Amino acid sequence: MRSFSEICSALPDSSNTNGTGVSSVPPLMPERLNLYYHDGGKYKLGGWLFCHEFFNLVYMISGKRSVNINDCTYILEQGECILIPPYAKHSFGNQFREFESLMASFVISGDNSRLVNIAAQNWRLTGREVKTLRSVIACYQDWIKGDFAAAEETVCRFAILLRQIQTIAAPELKDRKLSDAELPLLNRITAYLAANRNRHVTVAELSAKLHVSGSTLRQTFRKKMKLSIGHYQLVRRLMQGTLLLKSTDLSVAEIAERIGFSTANGFLLAIKRECHGATPKDFRKGGKK
Repeated sequence: MRSFSEICSALPDSSNTNGTGVSSVPPLMPERLNLYYHDGGKYKLGGWLFCHEFFNLVYMISGKRSVNINDCTYILEQGECILIPPYAKHSFGNQFREFESLMASFVISGDNSRLVNIAAQNWRLTGREVKTLRSVIACYQDWIKGDFAAAEETVCRFAILLRQIQTIAAPELKDRKLSDAELPLLNRITAYLAANRNRHVTVAELSAKLHVSGSTLRQTFRKKMKLSIGHYQLVRRLMQGTLLLKSTDLSVAEIAERIGFSTANGFLLAIKRECHGATPKDFRKGGKK
């Protein structure tokens, strides 16, 4: 049996807003993701980290904005997007002061050809894509408020958006109807578990929601993560619980309830079993050093 620390080291790194949020990086799954909201005066949400080494996606919520990419100027209208490829020289004009825009900086390894092919051209998001983008923002807001388990769901939902918009460069993918079914199974499992992180999700429920047999779910997850789906859920809840012990003054009972344990004693026993006899007091001591 793997130790608690070994399991934690293999899980997604989402300890801060620069974490990846995912345990593996299949094609078009961001390794790093930062979101920014700009209302014409200042940036909100993730702060300012708009790097030239990243892909940069700009979406206009309202108003207009000019973007200069490699000495070419593009005017973005409400509802339009533009993708700036890595290492492209880019800047933003200031002639339009009344606007709202959402920007995403992200890094992806592997084959980026479809994204590169749609870079530096305007396009309008469909209603489906806007709905996906809104779900990304909602998850991200939970993430930066301290719900680090939401990082995984944020990145997976953003990957869905990328799969939806990449079809602009791939006409053979008709009607741009890509959805979460296009995500690798492991990421679909972890995204659903992240969305339901404060309760135990059964394999039967996962099977019904993802339309995959229970045996396939168990085999896929254990092969990739080296532990069962149930154990994974327990460890993630304990990770959140120990973080709350270190960073808050909430009582053990309050933390237990927040992370989905029916009793404080159940939380205490789980910590003791998984953390080699440790107690909540040990984590509180560690957090104050």
